[in-house]
Amino acid sequence: MLSKFIKPCLIGGALAAGWSSQVLAVDLAFSPDCQVFSAINVANPNTGITFRKNPNSAANRAATATVFQIGTAQNIVIQAGTASCFFTTAGNDSYCFLARSAGTIANINAVEGVNNFGLPACQ
Repeated sequence: MLSKFIKPCLIGGALAAGWSSQVLAVDLAFSPDCQVFSAINVANPNTGITFRKNPNSAANRAATATVFQIGTAQNIVIQAGTASCFFTTAGNDSYCFLARSAGTIANINAVEGVNNFGLPACQ
């Protein structure tokens, strides 16, 4: 009985998120000197990256977090008041979780995709 419930929820969740089975999330560990980074390749049909503060809590939503795009040398800020934002980009680049205004933000989850849910743009 339980399996009848779990399987449709997993399939429905994957469809709602707009993710294919080939999309993998990357967890960017906090690295103020950018020595720890991950490559993310955004290829068609994806149009960017969703960045999310982890864990998702009221305290972390109230804080800012900064991801650094290494190849273009630009900061990407997840604003206070949100858990996630969408960064429009294409191609292969490396990213690191550079700064946070709250020490409780453990990492940043990054997933290439399409902004189907109208997340705010990263700053």
